[in-house]
Amino acid sequence: MPVLTLLLLLPLIEIAGFVVIGPYLGVAGTLVFVVVSAMLGMSLLRTEGLGTLRRLQRSIAAGATPVPAALDGACRMVAALLLIVPGFFSTAAGLLLLLPPVRRLVVAHLGARVDRAGGVIWRFHRGASSTVIIESEYHEVGAAGTALPPRDRDA
Repeated sequence: MPVLTLLLLLPLIEIAGFVVIGPYLGVAGTLVFVVVSAMLGMSLLRTEGLGTLRRLQRSIAAGATPVPAALDGACRMVAALLLIVPGFFSTAAGLLLLLPPVRRLVVAHLGARVDRAGGVIWRFHRGASSTVIIESEYHEVGAAGTALPPRDRDA
């Protein structure tokens, strides 16, 4: 629910930012800021897709779990999207998310939430024919935390 609230409040926060900061930059300065921020975000979004894919491939090839690389890439893409959104608050949040120490904290927090939520265990190892074998353990839970009934395997 806090994410939905933030999404509903974001336009109001951005409008307030334009009202407060806009007079100091002027109309032209504010427009240049918005356009340059959006161009930076689009450029970053284009490069981060491929960069994330390369980092995932390297972590899998090294036999490590790809979850931290995937979460780091997701943070970079969210930062790029925040830069594209016009406004001072979203641009500041996007620039903060691009800083490696901030991103490491976010990835650590999200990784801990993933562990608590599902206890996902990933193991990567090379098989005899040099193929990558991915093992995973999971369990299904209902909305109230109760286990779901077993599925019919033939369906």
